Amino acid sequence: MLAQALAPVDTGLGKAAAATTTYELDTALAGVESNIGRAVRSLNAATAPAGADGARTDLANSLTALAAESSALRGDVLHHKLCTVGVALARLGAGPGMAAVSTALAELTAAGYQPGLVVPQLPKPQAQPRTLENGVLVRDGGKGGKGALNVANVNGPADAVLTLAQDGKSVTSVYAAKGQSATIEGVKDGSYDVYVATGVDWDSEARQFTQDCRFIKYPEKYAFPNGQGGGWKFDLAPASGPGSTQAEGQTVNSAPQP
Repeated sequence: MLAQALAPVDTGLGKAAAATTTYELDTALAGVESNIGRAVRSLNAATAPAGADGARTDLANSLTALAAESSALRGDVLHHKLCTVGVALARLGAGPGMAAVSTALAELTAAGYQPGLVVPQLPKPQAQPRTLENGVLVRDGGKGGKGALNVANVNGPADAVLTLAQDGKSVTSVYAAKGQSATIEGVKDGSYDVYVATGVDWDSEARQFTQDCRFIKYPEKYAFPNGQGGGWKFDLAPASGPGSTQAEGQTVNSAPQP
C-alpha cells in the first residue's frame, strides 16, 4: 500500500527537483499536490500494522502540510514574489512540511517499512540577498558611440537593472543599486527599446532577481545619441514636485535577459 500510494509523489517531487523553468516547476508541483491528496486518502483508509499507526498518521499529516506549502509557493511564483526555480525549490525544501515528511519517513523505516518515497536534495536558501556594485555592467555591449545613459534609482524601492535592447535581444545592461544612480558613456549609436527589471537578490548565473521581480518596458524607442547630441536619463522613481519628470513605463511579464 505504501509503495502504491507514495510512488507517484516520489516521481512528482523528482520532476520538481529537475525543473529548469518556473512553468515546469508549476506543472510538477500541481501533480505532486494531486498525488498527495490520493496518497493521504489511501493512508487514512488503510489499517496500519502494530507499531506503525503513529508513523502512518504523521506521514499523512506531513504530506497534507507539504501540499499546502506547495500550493502557496506556486501562488508566490505566479505573482512574482519568487522568480526563479532555484529560490522556489529552496523555499519548499526549507519549509516545515518537507522536514515533517522526512521525519515521518524515518519513523516508518525504523518500524521496518520501506515507504518508497525519498525526499529529494533541493537547493539551500541564500543566507542573505545577493547584489552587485552600483554601475556594474551586467551586459557590456561595447562602447564607441556618442550617447550616454543615466539611471537614477535614488528614490526607487529596490535595486534595478536597465537594459537597452534591439530586436528583442539585450545589448547593454547596467545595475543601479537602490538609492544610487548609474551612468554609461559611449553607448553605441542606434535606436533601442528600454526595459527595467527591479527586485531583490540578484542571481548572476540566472541574470535576474530571484524575489519580488518586476519588469517595465518604455513604450517608445530611444535613439542614442538623442536629438541634442547627448543621452537620456531615466528616473525610476522621481521625487514629487516641480521639475520632476519620468517616462511612463508599462508593466510587462518578462524582458530580454540582461
